[in-house]
Amino acid sequence: MPVYKCDRLPDLPLPIKVLLNRNFPGWSFPEISEDDCDDVRESGGLDAYAQMIKGDFNGDGLEDYAVLIQQSAEANDKGIARPLIVNIVAFFRKPGGYEMHLVTSEGGSALILMHKGESDYDYEAQRDFTYPRDSIFSGVGMGGTSYIYENGRFRALTTSD
Repeated sequence: MPVYKCDRLPDLPLPIKVLLNRNFPGWSFPEISEDDCDDVRESGGLDAYAQMIKGDFNGDGLEDYAVLIQQSAEANDKGIARPLIVNIVAFFRKPGGYEMHLVTSEGGSALILMHKGESDYDYEAQRDFTYPRDSIFSGVGMGGTSYIYENGRFRALTTSD
């Protein structure tokens, strides 16, 4: 039986861990459902993690990362609990390190890489489109969203419904 990386947690480059620790104290990788893991295996194969993908998201020819993380619910000093927040965070490769971009704080489930040139359907615009560069997909079934980097930010498209 092959060992799929979806069943294990990704090992991130140290500069990315440092940025996550600094900007998202107490972060961790969320657990991924078996159904979502099946989707990751189907689309990404043996080397696909559910909480991390690699691609060229900003079109500069360098390998970037995107991660799915959670910040646990915690009570502040007044005893008010913050709900669990699931973020998708991208890291663009730059000389000497990485540049961090928050993709969304409404993170879905497992991350899936959408390759440049792949076709998909935009449910809001009700039309087919082609990914102009590698992009991030999160969520399956009801409400899957693709995040495409354009004009200095990630734009969300509903591509699964």
